[in-house]
Amino acid sequence: MTNILFWQLARFYFVYYFFVGLFTPYWGLYLQSLEFNALQIGFLLSLFQFSRIFAPNFWGWLADHTEERARWIRFTALVGVIGFCGIFWANTFVTMLVIMMAMSIFTSSTLTLVESLTLSHLEANKANSDYSRIRLWGSLGFIFASLVLGFFI
Repeated sequence: MTNILFWQLARFYFVYYFFVGLFTPYWGLYLQSLEFNALQIGFLLSLFQFSRIFAPNFWGWLADHTEERARWIRFTALVGVIGFCGIFWANTFVTMLVIMMAMSIFTSSTLTLVESLTLSHLEANKANSDYSRIRLWGSLGFIFASLVLGFFI
């Protein structure tokens, strides 16, 4: 595996799990600060789990049939980021529901597409032992984000 590809994949894992480290532990608290009730918060958080049932299958099928995995990774990540930016203007449950539903449909498949791309490149380059070194960067991103945001909160 080329050194450039290694660092591109490592960077993706770091950024992706950095976001997960910010989002997962603290998102419920943020929704609570917006004065959503427990049922609304539970429903909003369940959108991500629900979208994982169908969205990765759709995006994976699309990536396989177009043979453009990297393009669909960029697309789903970009739309996910744009969707996330919408939460800064969401002030009602319905608005937050629409934004989080759209965001979850795109972001729930990004990781599976990247995992597929990573493993394909590793297999093609006979570098299977590099997976743990690449994936380590995701763990570091999650830990760093959770600790830093936790400190500020």
